[in-house]
Amino acid sequence: METAVECTHCKVVMTSWSAPGSPIRYYQCPFCARTHSSLYGEVFQRRAGARLVGAPAATTAGIPMASPEDVRWARVKATAARWFARLEAEQRPTAPSAAFPRRARTAGPSDDVPEADPADVVEVGGRRHGRV
Repeated sequence: METAVECTHCKVVMTSWSAPGSPIRYYQCPFCARTHSSLYGEVFQRRAGARLVGAPAATTAGIPMASPEDVRWARVKATAARWFARLEAEQRPTAPSAAFPRRARTAGPSDDVPEADPADVVEVGGRRHGRV
């Protein structure tokens, strides 16, 4: 008899899958998206995020399952949490930009600034050593 795995955080049965030919089975909570592997049995023994439920996985009577609406709302909440975190991060001033405010754009060659005529350019050199 196959046992179901329950998320200890959300108290719902986790979905499971495995690769063809692999003895390792993966379990994921439809609400919080925590994933556990059958390779690490201590997770199930110590109930560290997942626990074994003694009911068969095929019969879901009495085992709380996440409805599609619950899964959709969990995704909406996760998206909103990411959006609010990004918004908060954008509002916090960062050290480099606060210390060095942006300067106004300097005039470039395309602005209405006349270019210097090469004949008007004078080379200025430093003092040579030994001469006063």
